[in-house]
Amino acid sequence: MEQSYDIPLQFQPGNSYKVEVEGFDFSMPKQTANFRAVLTRGDILDLHSRAMNHAYGHDNSKCFYLYRNKSVEYFNDIFRRTGGIMEVYDKDNSGDPASPINLRIKGLFFMATVEPGTIGVPLRKSAFGSVRICIEAEELLRQAPNLYFADYYCMRGKIHYVTLVMTKPWSKTDHYCHSRLLALDVNSYANNPFFFRDKLGDLRTTRGYDLLVELLFTEDLDINEYRRSLMYTPTIGRGSSTPGGIPKNPFCTRCNLSRHSQFEKF
Repeated sequence: MEQSYDIPLQFQPGNSYKVEVEGFDFSMPKQTANFRAVLTRGDILDLHSRAMNHAYGHDNSKCFYLYRNKSVEYFNDIFRRTGGIMEVYDKDNSGDPASPINLRIKGLFFMATVEPGTIGVPLRKSAFGSVRICIEAEELLRQAPNLYFADYYCMRGKIHYVTLVMTKPWSKTDHYCHSRLLALDVNSYANNPFFFRDKLGDLRTTRGYDLLVELLFTEDLDINEYRRSLMYTPTIGRGSSTPGGIPKNPFCTRCNLSRHSQFEKF
């Protein structure tokens, strides 16, 4: 069984370490443990504060749909192999390399951000695939209503991403996220200006290209009823996600924590 420990030493988040423990009784064998240092709750709070500073005052719009882009082959495989059940898989190493959810939880990424100059219309182009599924945001919230802040990052310094996690209450993933991430209130713009309800109860999210809100939905999803509504969208860049993920830009002062580059040696 995997266990987590707090070690009272300063480590560089994202790096891997090896610890050897030897007791006073030399008849006892030396114990060796390998581990990877991840962001602390304090680090997550710092990233959240930076993300909020970016989002406050940012243009926002009503959010009707969460949408996911993948290749034609990806969707064909779902209907052929799993009977229309979109199965969760390991969250990759995209974003902060020290994120506590990397390779630790499973999910499906959806985008929330709205096209500039529109009300609730998903971004017209995608970097992740030419086929899009749009699912009512309220429906996904019904299935996984607990919301957590996980990451704030960029890849080239211009476009920033906010990563939120959606979980089913009392699930194993929910328990994991509750102990390591920052819980958000969908009804509070004060701590969640990324994906929230306004005073009328309507869901809202960011609008534009410079701050994109992505949500990791952590339950398998039956998409059979959406099969006929899949749509083709123009792609940008590679037009597909990069296997293994792309790590964050380490030189951006907006989304990198100071301890990422400077830490006390021991």
